Amino acid sequence: MDTDDFHDVSHSLSHSQGGVSDPLVDTEYARLQQRYTDAGYREGIGEGKLSTLQSGFDEGFATSVPPARTVGQLRGRAAALLAIALSQEPSQESSHESSQEVQSLRALVADLAAVRRDDVLAPDHEAVAHEAEHHDADDYAFEYDRNERRDMEGLERGMEGIGGRKEGLREEALLASLETRVDEAEARVLA
Repeated sequence: MDTDDFHDVSHSLSHSQGGVSDPLVDTEYARLQQRYTDAGYREGIGEGKLSTLQSGFDEGFATSVPPARTVGQLRGRAAALLAIALSQEPSQESSHESSQEVQSLRALVADLAAVRRDDVLAPDHEAVAHEAEHHDADDYAFEYDRNERRDMEGLERGMEGIGGRKEGLREEALLASLETRVDEAEARVLA
C-alpha cells in the first residue's frame, strides 16, 4: 500500500483540479477564447453586411423612387383626364373634336402603361459589371425573382430588335416628354 499514489499529497497539489497547472484550464481557456473570437467575428461580419445593405438600399431608393413616383402620378393624371373626357357629353358640333381628344388620351394612357422601370432608370453599370464578372451569359440574372411580368418584359426586350418597340427617349428626357403631353392634355380637357 505504500506505492499507492492516491494518498500522495505532493502529486495532488501539483495537478489540483482548476489550479494554474491543470491542463484542463488551459484547454478550456483556449476553447472559450476561440468561441468568443468566432462570435465577435460573426457579429462584425453581420454588422458590416447590414451597413452595406442599408447604404445600398438608401442609394437605390433615392435613385429609383422619384422617377417611379413621377410615372405613377402621370398615369393617374392621364387616367383621370380620360375619365373626365369620357364623362362629358359632347355637343353636336364638338363631337368630332371630343372623339379625337378621347383617342389622344387613350394613346397617352397606353404610352404611359408601356413605360418600364428600365426606361426611366439609368442602368446600374456596377450591377451589370458584377453580373458579367460572376455569371455566364446563359444564367438568368439573380437580382430579381422570376415571375410572369418579368418574363414578359424579357420577351418584349427580345422583340424590340425585330420591329417591336423603337428605341426612343430614356430616363429624364422620356419623363419630361410624357409630363409635357399630360400637361397639354390637361389644358385641353379642363379648358
